[in-house]
Amino acid sequence: MKTKNCLIICALIISYGMASCMGGQSNEKVFKAYELRVNGHADSAKVILEELLSVDSTNALAWYELCRTTQHLGNDNPQEVRKSINEALWCITQAVKYDPDNVWYLSYQGSIETLEFYVAIQMGDENAGQFLENVEKTYNTVFELDPSYSENKLTLVEFFGGLPSEMGGDLEKAEKYATQLEDTDLVAGAKAQELLMSEDADYVSFWKGIVDKVPENADALQALGRVYLFMEEIDNASKFYQKAINLDPSKNVLYLDLGRFYLMMAMQNPTILDSVAPMIEEQFNKYLSFNPEPIKPMRAWTYNQLAMINQHMGNKEASEKFIQIAKDLDPYRSLAFGKPGIAIYCPPDIIVHDQGYYLSPF
Repeated sequence: MKTKNCLIICALIISYGMASCMGGQSNEKVFKAYELRVNGHADSAKVILEELLSVDSTNALAWYELCRTTQHLGNDNPQEVRKSINEALWCITQAVKYDPDNVWYLSYQGSIETLEFYVAIQMGDENAGQFLENVEKTYNTVFELDPSYSENKLTLVEFFGGLPSEMGGDLEKAEKYATQLEDTDLVAGAKAQELLMSEDADYVSFWKGIVDKVPENADALQALGRVYLFMEEIDNASKFYQKAINLDPSKNVLYLDLGRFYLMMAMQNPTILDSVAPMIEEQFNKYLSFNPEPIKPMRAWTYNQLAMINQHMGNKEASEKFIQIAKDLDPYRSLAFGKPGIAIYCPPDIIVHDQGYYLSPF
């Protein structure tokens, strides 16, 4: 009996060792797919992930990366955005299914459901309200598992507080989530308050008060810079954005926001394009020359914007050059005016608490 038990234990140890090895190899393939994707080969990445899942359909990490790869591949065809969202949503629900305790996967599911809702309201979909209910349900599950996902609560505050009731707005709900944030996080709570403030409120004084309390907080500095940006006080916006970047280099994407601000000015008044083009290019080039170098998909998006600017200025040769650079960096780069979110391009084992806005351009 003792010998038999030893044999069983040995067999279990060998079996566990084989499973661990296979799991390690699978994860290596997921990371290989990610590296291919962010280096301009999202199509090849999808092949690897689909082959991996055909062998082991329970690999949550592979489903998560396939979700992001599907989104990435959909970047270059805005007409197929809803199809891309549906495919990505299916993949992330599989990741959640096979790793239900992974809060990040669940939060990422909510972000895709948020995109689904946002596209629905843009298209006047009569089912948009149901999509917002899905977002709230998913995010409430996130909060039960980990209340620290403040960016998800801010999204709910933005939609419930910023939309009319016929589009899903619900001020009572917005205030409820805002109060929860105010009770737990100074800066996130301030962002929630800002979303519910009247248009004639003194936003500058409000955020200066927050910055005085936490002068080394990059999010607070960014928020103050954002207020100045909306006031078209670009020098002050640049000053506080730069302070935020100095504290947190991952906020170098703020250079892109500054460039986009100038670009929006030119879109609203094409006669000033020639005069603001150098300022657009200056901000975009600050981003492109940043150390460490931004990843290829983000650089490709930036060169695509530079191509558009030069095209509108009649600089055909420069425009074609920038388009080719963008294609070489990433054939599946985003063609949207809004800059891509960080979460789609970070390594598969990294959690990014990146808070953005849907109802405003910055």
